[in-house]
Amino acid sequence: MLALGAGATAAIYVANALTPAAVKLGLFYLVPVLFVTWYDGLAWGTAFAVIAMALRLQTEMVEVTPPSPLGILIFNQASFAVVAGVTMFAFRYMHRTQVLLQVLAEHDQLTQVLNARSFTDRLAGELRRNRRYGRPLSLLYLDLDDFKRVNDTQGHQTGDAVLRLAADAIRRAVRQADVVGRLGGDEFAVLLPETDGDLAYAAADRLAAELRTLLDGSPTVTASIGVVSSIGRDADTDGVLRRADLAMYDAKRSGKNRIVRVAM
Repeated sequence: MLALGAGATAAIYVANALTPAAVKLGLFYLVPVLFVTWYDGLAWGTAFAVIAMALRLQTEMVEVTPPSPLGILIFNQASFAVVAGVTMFAFRYMHRTQVLLQVLAEHDQLTQVLNARSFTDRLAGELRRNRRYGRPLSLLYLDLDDFKRVNDTQGHQTGDAVLRLAADAIRRAVRQADVVGRLGGDEFAVLLPETDGDLAYAAADRLAAELRTLLDGSPTVTASIGVVSSIGRDADTDGVLRRADLAMYDAKRSGKNRIVRVAM
């Protein structure tokens, strides 16, 4: 983006130099200044604003005959600096607001992992990549055992604390490249790109141990985990999630606090 900003600044300078003095193009320097501010930050925007003021000053000194008094030239650049500064701060505020809104839209507010919609979108993207390149892909689907009892006996505040702890444990147990999402209630999922069945099962075992260690107290909470691996190229998002969900329920029916692995 810096290169685009520099190119736009140079183009405005050339255009300003080639047009008659009566045509004022100096205000257009705000375009690359604000562009760079939005994408590269306030420091770079300030640097481009200073460059713009220098170019504007040079052009005004050359174009006007006789030259304007130095005080007027400096006042013109100071006016540009004020307008640029106010607009730059407004742009950065809007950028921060946009980023915050995007985070809120994509993440579960309680646990700070991806929400169900965003996780499903990421899964769909990985399945498209899987169809194209045929790389290994696995999915973990887990449900906290007897979580309803926690809410019923100790209240929703304790239940929310357990969910936050569970999300933290899941994030610690998987790789940075893996994608963690909360699909609803006490159900979580982990997308494991470039991961075959054996590695996925090992990740599920590590995750279950992390949960048992972290949530071994009052209340004690474990997890039943379904592992789906060897996902075929014709698999779709709903099919993968449904198969993982069934594997998780198989783990619950077999006694809870277990891992069931299946292939598609």
